[in-house]
This record gives sequence, structure tokens and C-alpha cells, in this order.
Amino acid sequence: MKRLFVIGSAVAWLLACKPHEVKEPTVFTKNVKTTTSAAPPVDLSKKKINETIPIEPTLIDDKAISATLGADGNAVGEVKTFKTTDAIHLTMKFHESPVGLQASVVVHGAAGTTHYRDQKPMNGGKVVTFTIPPKTLKPGQYRVEGYWGGNVAAEYDIDVR
Repeated sequence: MKRLFVIGSAVAWLLACKPHEVKEPTVFTKNVKTTTSAAPPVDLSKKKINETIPIEPTLIDDKAISATLGADGNAVGEVKTFKTTDAIHLTMKFHESPVGLQASVVVHGAAGTTHYRDQKPMNGGKVVTFTIPPKTLKPGQYRVEGYWGGNVAAEYDIDVR
């Protein structure tokens, strides 16, 4: 009985170690013609071409910055000079709003210091308005940056007087 078990195990081991054949798929090439064509080279060195090709994806469809809000609650126009008593409103209309998107605004001073920062979850919304409260910024030059996630979507250089 023991001898039968050893022989059966050896046969099973030999069958398991047998190399397997891999068959390549059959490719039929009858009646197939391949042609390659190329246009003759064109000299464009003296042509005036004025076409911009965007390298980055479109993140934003519209933006605005102003001290006033329209009837829809969004900033109207582009105003770049504000009083210290003005609230500064930044509105961004995003092209897409994927799940988990966070919009934010950051205001940098002339020395690169951050003077104001705010962040909002979009929750599928495509329009966001940030309000920088009055008297937050002292007189001076500032850079307002609006973000779509971690990407800069809107940039404004403003003057507060």
C-alpha cells in the first residue's frame, strides 16, 4: 500500500512538472494591404501664425473681482482698486467640479506674506464666491489667487488704499 502511494505521488509530481505549451494566436494576413502616405514638407518659416494652444486643461470658465455683488450673489466685473473699508469679492465659475473638490482663495502681500486665506468644499457646485471682509487688508499692493483644488485658477494684482 505504501509503495502504491509513493508511485502515485511520483506520477502526480511528474505530470505537474510537465512544461506547458503556449500557443500563439493565429494571424491571418491574406488580402491585407498596408499603405503609408505622408504630405510633402511645407515651409512655414515666413507664414504668420497666431494661434495659441492651451497647454493646461481649462479649469475656469469665468471669474470676477469687485467690491459689489450682483443679484445672483456673485462679484460683478473686474475692479482692481479698493478702499480698506470695502469687502473684496472673488467669484470663480469652474468648468468641472469633481467629487471632493476644494476651492480656496489666498491673498499675498508685496513681501510674499499671506494676509488672508479661506477654503470651501464645492460638493459638486461650479460657482464659488469668496468675501474678504472689510478692514482685513491694510493699504498696499496685494496678489489675490483663487484655487481649483491645488491649481491656480484666477490671479489678480490689486491695490488697497
